[in-house]
Amino acid sequence: MKNLAGRLTAAGVVVIIGLVISYLILLEQLSTPKTIERFQRIYYATGPYAHTYFLGIPSGQYPTDNWVMQEIIAEIKPDFIIETGTGYGGTALFYATILEKVNDKGKVITINIAPDKPDPRTAEFKVWQERVEFIQANSVSAKLVNEMANRVRGYKVLVTLDSDHRQDHVLEELQKYSPLVSVGSYIVVSDTHLGGHPNNHPSAGQGQGPWGAVQAFLKRNKRFEIDRSREKHLVSQNPSGFLKRIR
Repeated sequence: MKNLAGRLTAAGVVVIIGLVISYLILLEQLSTPKTIERFQRIYYATGPYAHTYFLGIPSGQYPTDNWVMQEIIAEIKPDFIIETGTGYGGTALFYATILEKVNDKGKVITINIAPDKPDPRTAEFKVWQERVEFIQANSVSAKLVNEMANRVRGYKVLVTLDSDHRQDHVLEELQKYSPLVSVGSYIVVSDTHLGGHPNNHPSAGQGQGPWGAVQAFLKRNKRFEIDRSREKHLVSQNPSGFLKRIR
């Protein structure tokens, strides 16, 4: 009987230990970071960026990020917003519409590396006609970057990067466009959530892409820091991608 009681006690201890371990694993899985990561993956899988529009024009951004961008634009009141990666033009149209309200002379310069042009409907908007300049070019072209630097020198500048997502290209964009950014303003790197942070896409290799470019850039450039406050909505295509110039 004593041996049986001992075996039962040992079995009970094993069960309790198993339950405790299961509870701890569940608790870890339900922790806020893990919950956010799982929701990020679920949200991304629904393809919201492919079905987000501004005034009927596809934007290609999460609504949370566009909302944060309008807050940044309202705070900085930039004279120039330089966007690489035009897409259909909905995001540039959105930036221009916000900019019009806070800087009556502000301009958006949007550069597309792909051969596609913006949705022709963008030209129907007066704000596009007056405030948006579209340039078809490789965003890291030395000639183009030099022209941009001369044009925006002495003005308040905000930059967003959303073109070719390969790490080497994004890093080159960061290196070439970051000097154009005003102190207190931002260079925003889009789609840092790719490459397994936490989502995957063929345009960004595992651990590379925009995320890797940001990490490599910040190792050598101390004039910028990640502004985590811009990730307050928890769901973002740009985790660690809102880089504020501090000096």
